[in-house]
Amino acid sequence: MSNDIYREGSLAERWDDSTRTVTTYGATGQVTNTRPYTTAENTAADDAAAAYAAAAAARARAELADAILDATAALMQDAHEDGQPWVQPSRAHNAYPLGMKVTHAGKTWENLTPANVWTPGVSGWREVVTGGGIPAWVQPTGAHDAYPLGAQVTHAGRKWTSTVAANVWPPGTGALWTDDGPV
Repeated sequence: MSNDIYREGSLAERWDDSTRTVTTYGATGQVTNTRPYTTAENTAADDAAAAYAAAAAARARAELADAILDATAALMQDAHEDGQPWVQPSRAHNAYPLGMKVTHAGKTWENLTPANVWTPGVSGWREVVTGGGIPAWVQPTGAHDAYPLGAQVTHAGRKWTSTVAANVWPPGTGALWTDDGPV
């Protein structure tokens, strides 16, 4: 790597890390002096080369990680067909991708989390109810399956509407749910 320094539009110095020399140029472009790097300049060049190598290695690792994630996501997508019965995944390559719908225990479920290996109704799934029905409340296990503001559920024979975002509390808990009456 080299670093050129210009003064008044003309090349004045060239610092060359490959040859570890500094070349000085006159106003007409002629070489006026070439000297080797000092000990401090060699140390700085070594540090710069090591930093460049470390950054290149980090980029290569990040690109490899992205490629692995992309390949795994493609395998997950190809492993299942939307709306089919749920099958226990064996590893990440056949986990359920975000948004995939499955049938399980007589219900239709939508996946709420990437790479889901959990059984519908346990974690990361939300029941899909068609025809104006309201799904039964299921205890969320974290932010990934918490109920959004305005979500409607049934619980203990009543209909409820969430009054907060990211609601993980059972209906009837304080002002976090509105009681909309009997089912």
